[in-house]
Amino acid sequence: MNDMKTAIEEALAKFWDERALAADGPAEAVDAFVDQMDSLTAVDALIELEGITHTEIDEGAVIRKGGYESRGQFIRDLTARVLKFVAETKQ
Repeated sequence: MNDMKTAIEEALAKFWDERALAADGPAEAVDAFVDQMDSLTAVDALIELEGITHTEIDEGAVIRKGGYESRGQFIRDLTARVLKFVAETKQ
């Protein structure tokens, strides 16, 4: 499970780096109005995660409603939710 966790974290980090919204101007000005990655964009990350986990992942069960405010939040939250979903599905 540790190898899977590492692979998921690496895939999510790469996904974030390629797709997160870049804000022009002071971060605090933009952060108040929009998350850096919306939940609809985050759903696309599941395609690669399904390959890693060999599990069809229900986006409603793992994607945080409202999006993600930071790279760290995206990686931590989604990794934990995906690992929990996979563990529950494999039982």
